[in-house]
Amino acid sequence: MHAQVLVDLLRESGPMTRAEIARRCRVSKPTASSLVDRLLRSGLVVERGTASEGSGRPGRLVAYHAGAGRVVGIDVGGTSTRAALADLDGRWLRVERVPTVIAEPMGLARQIADLVRSLVPEPAERARVLEIAIATPGVVDLDRRRIAIAPNLPAVECEGFLDQLEAAVGQEPILINDVKVATAGEFRSGAGRDARDLAYLSIGTGLGLGLVADGRLHHGSGGRAGEIGLLMFPGGGRERLEDGLSGVGIAKRHRSAGGSGRPEDAFSEFELGRAPGQGVVTEFLRLLAWAAAVVATVHDPERIVVGGGVGLRCAPFLPDVRRAVELDLGYAPDITPASLGDDAGLTGAIALALDPARSVGRWLKGGIVPASA
Repeated sequence: MHAQVLVDLLRESGPMTRAEIARRCRVSKPTASSLVDRLLRSGLVVERGTASEGSGRPGRLVAYHAGAGRVVGIDVGGTSTRAALADLDGRWLRVERVPTVIAEPMGLARQIADLVRSLVPEPAERARVLEIAIATPGVVDLDRRRIAIAPNLPAVECEGFLDQLEAAVGQEPILINDVKVATAGEFRSGAGRDARDLAYLSIGTGLGLGLVADGRLHHGSGGRAGEIGLLMFPGGGRERLEDGLSGVGIAKRHRSAGGSGRPEDAFSEFELGRAPGQGVVTEFLRLLAWAAAVVATVHDPERIVVGGGVGLRCAPFLPDVRRAVELDLGYAPDITPASLGDDAGLTGAIALALDPARSVGRWLKGGIVPASA
C-alpha cells in the first residue's frame, strides 16, 4: 500500500482505526499497522482518541495532522499585496494586506519577507512553513531567472529580483503568474470546479487569461500561455487588445468621450441608457465577446469564467456576450462570472503550495524541514 494513498484517505475521510484502514485499503492488519507507525513517526498523522471495534477492545484512532505544517500564499498586485497562512487542510489561519512597493526590487522583496514574518512571527512556527507560493504579474521564466511583461509592477522585472526575493524570504518560493494562480483557485474551489477544460478571463487594471486543459493548469513552452492582451487590437492600428479590454482602457475611452474616466460610472450610465457610458460599455462588451470567441475557437473550453474587478462588473451582461459568441461561431461555451472574487489569487496560491507540502515522501524523509533547507 502506498503511504500517500493512506494519508489522502485519512485527510478526506477522517480518523479511523488501524483495523478500518486495513479493511478500506484491502491489506493485512500488520501491513497497515507498519505503515501507520512510519507515518506517526513522521508527524503527518497522529493518534487521537479511541473507537469501539464491534464487541472487541476499543481501537486507537489514527488521524491526519493538518497542523503539522503550514503554507503561505501571497498575491502581489500592482496596488496591494495580500498574504495568507494556511494549515495542511488549506484552512486560512491569518491574512495580511499592505500597499505594494511598486518600483524598487529590494523594497518589494523585503516587503514580502516582512509579510511572511507578520503571518508567522514566532521562529518555531516559521520553521513549520513548508512552502511559500507567490502570485505575481508578468511571465515567470525560472530558467532565465526573470519576470517579464509586468508593466504595472516594474520592481519584479528588475535584474536580480528573484535572487533578492529568495535571500529575503529565506527559502525558494513557488512563483507563478497571478492570473494563472487565480485560474487555479476558480478551478479548484470556485466557478470552474466541475470543469475539466476551463478558461479564466481576468479583466482588471489589465487583461489576462488562464487555461486549464484536461484538469491541469496550462503554462505553455515559455510560460506565456494566455497572454491574450498582447494581441493587436481588432480593426487595425497600433493598439493591443489590453488597451481596450481593461480597466485602463475603459477609463481612457470614457474620459475621451466626456465622462469621468471611472469604469463604475461608465457601467452605471450604460445600465441607465445614458451617454457616454452607453457607447463606451457597448464597445467594451463587443470586445469581450470577440475575446471570448477567440478563446472558444483556440481552447474549446467547457466554461469561460470571467473575473477581475471590471470582469465581475460585466456579470449581468454575460448571457448577452454568450449569445454574441454563439451567433458568430454557431456554438459557445458556458460563460459565467468568477465566484471567488478578491480571494481567487490567494486561494490558488495556497492550493499550489499545498501540493508539495502534503507530499508524504518529504515527510518520511524529514518531517517539517522546509524543502529548501
